Amino acid sequence: MGLFDKLKSVFTSDGPNQSKLIDIYVEDDKCGNQMKLLFRKSYDIQKVYKDDREAAYEIKKVVVCDNCYNKIDLHLKFDKRYKIIRQEIENGKIISKEEYEN
Repeated sequence: MGLFDKLKSVFTSDGPNQSKLIDIYVEDDKCGNQMKLLFRKSYDIQKVYKDDREAAYEIKKVVVCDNCYNKIDLHLKFDKRYKIIRQEIENGKIISKEEYEN
C-alpha cells in the first residue's frame, strides 16, 4: 500500500477508522435542522457495568442545534455489536441516513 492509498483510506468511508465510529442522524423538532453526529466507540460510548443490564453500551448526550440552539437530549442503548436496542430522545428525532442525505 502506497502513501496515497493510505491517505485515501483515512478520508473515505472504507477506511480503517470507519469501524471505530458510529453515525447517528438527528432532526431538531424546533427548526427542522438535520445533523450528523459521530461517536467514537473508544471514547464517547460508555460500557454498562450493571448486573441487571439490558444493554452493553450507552450514550447520554445533550446535542445543541447549530441553527436555533435548541437542546436535544439523546440517550441510546446498544448491544455488544453496537446496534441500537433502545432510544430515548427529547426535542428531536432520530432519522435515517437516507433522510439526512435528501
